[in-house]
Amino acid sequence: MQVSIKSQWQQLCDSIDKLEQEIARSDFPSPTLQMCEFLIVGEDRRFYLHPGVDPLALCRAIWKTLFCGSRQGASTIAMQFVRTITGCYEKTLKRKLVEIFLAVCLSKRVPKNRLPILYLWIGYYGWRMNNFRQACLRLQIDPQAVSGFEAAKLVARLKYPEPRKCDAERSRIIHNRGLHLIRLTNSMNKHLRLYRGKLNGTIQNCNLSRKTG
Repeated sequence: MQVSIKSQWQQLCDSIDKLEQEIARSDFPSPTLQMCEFLIVGEDRRFYLHPGVDPLALCRAIWKTLFCGSRQGASTIAMQFVRTITGCYEKTLKRKLVEIFLAVCLSKRVPKNRLPILYLWIGYYGWRMNNFRQACLRLQIDPQAVSGFEAAKLVARLKYPEPRKCDAERSRIIHNRGLHLIRLTNSMNKHLRLYRGKLNGTIQNCNLSRKTG
């Protein structure tokens, strides 16, 4: 049975409301500023410059597919968030167009600096790591005392989820991805500095609301 876009949007809004309530009531620390930065530089470098969909990335991906014979991702954080919440992963044009529409609507509803936190909270990191809390507990990570490299490797698992039996090759891929995220963050430090205060303020407000709730 096909679901209308209006119904999907309403379901997405309801899920976001429930997610915000879950985070507010949780006694587990939220994703850190550094983790949010790793996510932005690794998955959506023009995060603050587009309305939820990156036209340049889409054009590049289409060009690569049509003329270079290679597939390249163009999903923004908003699009990945929509995909995770809705559970829609079919590789069809219709699904992608709906995802793009919902991502743009999402970016108008959810504050820009809030989105990385929400996505990190619900992201899939691997076997028995279906969200941020599960990932931190299984990997024995304290978000409030984690090293930069461990934080980077945690975010790396969003792109390369850790399987039940993580062999040396998968560990190497996660390790290298973590190093890559650190290098990207350092190279984009001036760019990130423009938004770091806003993002940090969002995280502090989240933690404050828990204490007063």
